Amino acid sequence: MTQNISARRGAAIAGFAALVLLVLLAAFDNQWTGHWRDGRSAQGGDITHSWIAAPVRGLSALAWRATKEAGEPSRLFYGTLAAPVIAVFLTFLLLMLVCRGVGAVRGRWSLFLGSWFVTGLAAAVALIAGSSIAGMAHAQAERGDVYYTLIGTGLAFGLFAGWLVGFTAVLVYGSTEADEGDRTTQEYPTSSLEDYSDYSFSPSSPYSSRSSGAGGYESASATTEITPPQENDPYGGERPY
Repeated sequence: MTQNISARRGAAIAGFAALVLLVLLAAFDNQWTGHWRDGRSAQGGDITHSWIAAPVRGLSALAWRATKEAGEPSRLFYGTLAAPVIAVFLTFLLLMLVCRGVGAVRGRWSLFLGSWFVTGLAAAVALIAGSSIAGMAHAQAERGDVYYTLIGTGLAFGLFAGWLVGFTAVLVYGSTEADEGDRTTQEYPTSSLEDYSDYSFSPSSPYSSRSSGAGGYESASATTEITPPQENDPYGGERPY
């Protein structure tokens, strides 16, 4: 039976992958890079047909701002700020579930594809939750195409950002594979023949030992010479008892 990833190892994989996603969102989707992103994904002109226009628009789905704009409602600001946080947290939780079904030895491809998919799924749920916090209008909440648009935007984000999360998960998976194998081996140590090297056996004396200090029995054929005690004679010579 194939052993799956342990809970501790899965938490490490999901934690590092979510951390990389957080760094990506903090570095790319902030308000200071908004002007650069708007220029690369502008509608109309030749720039729309460039290779990076669609990826930049997809990666800008979870754009956040550290400060409110003039006249912006607080609810709208908090919803925009909550969407990336929810996306990172959901990615961590979903990756934990993915790791529970991945093999501990041969599961790189399944982990990579699973991480790629859950990144887009977490982004889609985060966009819906952020829109609800921001105060989605009641008329929009009743329309199904609004949710389809948010889900499609989240999946587009996962398409262009999920491979980085999956690649990070595979790297952590490979680096922790040897450590987990060592711990499993130490739990079930194997006995070595060297533990019994102090004892020797022979057909003639099956209970003989290599040395008498080892607690073995001497051979029955061995003879011992007994010498009676003697006392020195004060007048010369030795006198036996």
